[in-house]
Amino acid sequence: MLSLREFLRELSIDSYKLGEFIRDPRGSMETGELEDQGRRVLASGSASLMWNHLLGRATDAADPVERVVETDRRGTLTVIGTGIRTVGQLTLESLAWIRESDAVYYLVADPIAEEVIKHLQPEGAISLMKHYGEGTYRGDAYEGMIQEILASVRSGKKTCAAFYGHPGVFAFPSHESVRRARSEGYTARMLPAISAEDCLYADLGIDPAINGCQSYEATDFVLYDRQVDSTSQLILWQVGVVGDRAYRSTSYQVGGVFPLLIARLSQFYGAEHVATIYEAAVLPGLPPSIR
Repeated sequence: MLSLREFLRELSIDSYKLGEFIRDPRGSMETGELEDQGRRVLASGSASLMWNHLLGRATDAADPVERVVETDRRGTLTVIGTGIRTVGQLTLESLAWIRESDAVYYLVADPIAEEVIKHLQPEGAISLMKHYGEGTYRGDAYEGMIQEILASVRSGKKTCAAFYGHPGVFAFPSHESVRRARSEGYTARMLPAISAEDCLYADLGIDPAINGCQSYEATDFVLYDRQVDSTSQLILWQVGVVGDRAYRSTSYQVGGVFPLLIARLSQFYGAEHVATIYEAAVLPGLPPSIR
């Protein structure tokens, strides 16, 4: 029989075993030969009970209520991220949810992510890219994605929505899908993933704990007169699409707004201050773009 530590170790390194636990927690604990006390502790849903057990502390709860093994027969929504670079950045938990869901809707930035999703879910994988059209207002495209995701949840399916990067960073349809699903009484969750900001800290050697760090979307920064502490680090997102609210498959129309962005930055830093334009590496073996 496995101890709880050993059982959780196996879930941490094997996405197939984690998938089995997601699909059938009780059956997974049985086939995984988890010892009886470990089953009761894991089934309790109590963080304090689990910590005490894992650290070898005595507990007085011999038979806690089995909450973790309850199964929601209604539709559910799990939102995941594929990371900025799919190879090496797609978590075991995300892999397990892609594999175990009835339907997977995805919006990804590279062909590798699409290949992985289709491989793990050959029949239930559906691209959301069709909601984009040349010159289409991005808000309209997002609403179409949200409606398609929620239709799956309402039909009773265990639904997974996969977005590139971190699904909660600059990803309105993911947040809104979770919010609406919860407001309708469905179980909805978002799992963390690696964002462009995580890659930036590693590639540029920046620690947000040193002098602090401010973060603004570039168009928002220009339009709403955001203030800057010039002794702190500043991250401006999406400077390549500043001022353009439409989707375009090639170049964005930023010529009218970009000079305003430079003027705003010059107010705080002066015209000679050096800034870095950064793009994280999307494909394996390629370096990030740092200018």
